Amino acid sequence: MNPINTPTIPVPEAVDRVTRFRDQLINQVPEANIPRAVLIPINDLLAIVEKYSVVDDDGNIRNSLSGVRAYFAVKVTDTDLPDDITALIVPVDLKGNDICTNKVGVKDDGDDSEIYDFTKPCPDQCDPESPLYIP
Repeated sequence: MNPINTPTIPVPEAVDRVTRFRDQLINQVPEANIPRAVLIPINDLLAIVEKYSVVDDDGNIRNSLSGVRAYFAVKVTDTDLPDDITALIVPVDLKGNDICTNKVGVKDDGDDSEIYDFTKPCPDQCDPESPLYIP
């Protein structure tokens, strides 16, 4: 398994960044509509990774992704929160380009879109005890 090579940041710095984000939006967006976070289910991410993985002739697993990109979006629904903030997840190829439609050689599930809407917005899916949950 590859180690995580991205440095972490201290909790106080993360709190400052989250607070700064909310402060910048507070005069532009109703408080109830300012996104706190989105939960990205790991099983859905792993399914994307698996979809773009192949086993080569030597038995090595090769993946044709450099990551995924999350685009913030507003979904109009008929629930209590009229404008749910979500993140649309898009696979990113090894050159850094979004993969918005199915490519040749990828396991096809019948739909040509590669734009996924499986995130769960906070406030519905929050940890109110987290130091990053800024009231």
